[in-house]
Amino acid sequence: MAKLTKDFFTDGEVLILGYPLKDDPSMKMILQAFQRGSIAVYAMNPNAEGDREVKIYKSFAELPKVPRCAYIYLEKEEITPWISQMKENGVQRVLFHSKKDVEPSDVDACRKTGLETAIACPLMLLGGGIHKFHKLLAGV
Repeated sequence: MAKLTKDFFTDGEVLILGYPLKDDPSMKMILQAFQRGSIAVYAMNPNAEGDREVKIYKSFAELPKVPRCAYIYLEKEEITPWISQMKENGVQRVLFHSKKDVEPSDVDACRKTGLETAIACPLMLLGGGIHKFHKLLAGV
């Protein structure tokens, strides 16, 4: 398991896989934190119909470029089919939000395919206030 540092977001960019299609206050905070941290965001959701705060792509083929780091914002039962697709399309690092948001078998599958993984809310690295305190408590 990788330690989460700003270097985890290779090349200053991230793919948010499973970008929400409805208003999501958590994603709004996460998106703003990435942007404040000068990390370019590529959003992807195969069910997208129009854009929100960022352009939302439906597939890897639509992306203008595939970031080497992906932040997973999918329901945990939706993650498994994406693991091989991420690897095949050049993703090298995967960030899961928390242990409750991913099955241990999916973390293992990522490792077996050569994807470097980390489990932590990106706000612990990029946010302030309570998020910095959470980072300290979580040992990130």
